[in-house]
This record gives sequence, structure tokens and C-alpha cells, in this order.
Amino acid sequence: MSDSGTALDLKAGDLVEGAVAGSTAGTVLRRRLDREPWSGGTGSDGRERTVVSDGTGVDMLYTDTIQVIERAH
Repeated sequence: MSDSGTALDLKAGDLVEGAVAGSTAGTVLRRRLDREPWSGGTGSDGRERTVVSDGTGVDMLYTDTIQVIERAH
């Protein structure tokens, strides 16, 4: 994994990985973004969440777990 990412520095085409917000099993997803992500707000657990889209659906990830695997060219 490369750089840590936040919702503010991710862009369409980036390949990211992060833990699914609310997952008790610690599910980690990898998605190629089709647009800039947006804030999912702060949950009752106090953790910030980021919504990411890959063009087929959206997922909410814990912002502090998002890693950039590959930057868009």
C-alpha cells in the first residue's frame, strides 16, 4: 500500500482500500473510484466516514483506514 488518503485528496481513477464502516467483521474493500468521494459524516462511534463510488454502487468506509493503492494517471 502506498499513501494514506483522505476524502479531500482522492480523485476519480484512484484505486483505494479501506474498512467498511459499521462492519463488525472488519471487512476491507478495494475500489477504483469513478468520482471524487464525499463525506459520510461522523458515526455514533465518533469515527469519520467517507462514501466512495466505483460506478456500480457506493460504499461507506472509515476515513482513517483508507489507503491509496494506485493513483490515477
